[in-house]
Amino acid sequence: MNNLYGTQFNISHIEPATHIYGPGRRFAVWLQGCSLACKGCWNEQMWSFKANELLDRKNLLAQILAEQDIEGITLLGGEPLDQAENTVWLIQEIKRLSSLTVMLYTGYSKQEVEQKQLWSTIEDSVDLLVSGRYQEQHRNTNNQWYGSENQELIYPQKSSIEQRSKLQNEVEIIIEETGEVRVLGYPT
Repeated sequence: MNNLYGTQFNISHIEPATHIYGPGRRFAVWLQGCSLACKGCWNEQMWSFKANELLDRKNLLAQILAEQDIEGITLLGGEPLDQAENTVWLIQEIKRLSSLTVMLYTGYSKQEVEQKQLWSTIEDSVDLLVSGRYQEQHRNTNNQWYGSENQELIYPQKSSIEQRSKLQNEVEIIIEETGEVRVLGYPT
């Protein structure tokens, strides 16, 4: 599954400026496709690997680098490590070309990331890793940045993120010029 789309990401959604998926103003990318399919997942519509919006990784990188006044990027999904080759390429390029921080959500545990031989790359290029499967029985919407108590927030040694997660539920309401309303986060 690592190279299912060549050098293209299968994208579910892009939010170029959000404040609730990590510290500061962030460029968030939800990837389409998840092999883990956690029971009770909020993003079930992102499980399918059917092509949703294919976007070349160089074009996504250019969009991110062109965005003004962001502190970093957040990759979530779906499952970003189900598109591991492109995900790794993107986070390494972000680190090479900018001072942006990188936050990565994965349902895989640290041990599974190590088994996939991705840990050294994650440790070198990611500032905050949210790791572990969502577990409906451990759901807690009062945790900032993660949804169930079993999930682990890992700040690798080279992390540039100093802010730590707090006990608070964050919801972001976006009203488009068209009048469309979008709600991000975990409304109760």
